[in-house]
Amino acid sequence: MKSPVTPSAVLRPVALAVLAVCGLAACQRQPPAAPAAATPEPAAAPAAAPAVAADDELPTGVLRAYVWECADGQTLVMRNLFREKAVAIDFHDGTRRLDQAISASGAKYADAVVSFWTKGSTATLERQGAPPVQCEERRADSLREDARARGVVYRALGNEPGWVLEVGPASRLSWTTNWGQDRFDFEQAQAATVPDGTTVYTAQQGDVSIRASIKAERCVDDGEVEFDHVVTVESGGQTLRGCGTRLNAR
Repeated sequence: MKSPVTPSAVLRPVALAVLAVCGLAACQRQPPAAPAAATPEPAAAPAAAPAVAADDELPTGVLRAYVWECADGQTLVMRNLFREKAVAIDFHDGTRRLDQAISASGAKYADAVVSFWTKGSTATLERQGAPPVQCEERRADSLREDARARGVVYRALGNEPGWVLEVGPASRLSWTTNWGQDRFDFEQAQAATVPDGTTVYTAQQGDVSIRASIKAERCVDDGEVEFDHVVTVESGGQTLRGCGTRLNAR
C-alpha cells in the first residue's frame, strides 16, 4: 500500500450518530460578560486524573472522557470521575478537579475558581476574573479519548458499511459494523507480527471470525483527516479498509 493511503476510513456523520454514545458538550457564543476584578487565583486542587476503570458500568450514553473546543482557542480534555461525582479537566496551567455543583439544568462542575457548565452538546467555561467562554464538544475526539481511557490500544474506523474496530485492553477485540447494528466482542484475540511490521489480530466467536491487519503508515480518511495506521479488516467474506490510531501501549 502506497503512502498516503486514502481508504474510506471514517464514518459519515450519520454513522457517528449511530455508533456514538451521547455525551456532554459546548455552548453557542454569546457576548462576554464584563470582567470581574482580578483576584489571585489559588492553585488547582490535585486532580484524580485516572479515568473510571474499564470494567466499571457507566449509565448508557455516558463517556469516560470528552474533548471540548472553546471559543478562546483552548482544547480541553475532560475525564469523567463518575463515581466521585466530579470531572478532571486538563487546562494549559494544569489539571483541575471540579466537583459536581447544583444547577437548574444540565450538569455543572466547579471549584473555588473555575466552573464548567454543560448542557447537551454545549458548555460554558467560567474562570474567576475573566468573561465566560463558550465551548463545543468534538464528538469524534471524545470517542477517541473515551477509548483511550478504557485502555483500548488501537481504534480504527471505516465505511461501506460503517464500522469501528477496537483492540484492547489485553486480548479483547471489539468489532461494530453495519452502522452500529452488529457488534461482536472477542475476548481471546491472537496477535502476530509479520516481516513488514504489520500486526495481525485474529479471533473467533462461534461461527464469526475476524482478521484485522494494522500497519504503522500514514492514512488519510475521506474528510482529509490524518491517522497514523492503515487498517484492513476481513470478516464474513468482506475485506474492509480504514484508518486507525494507536492510543495506548499494549
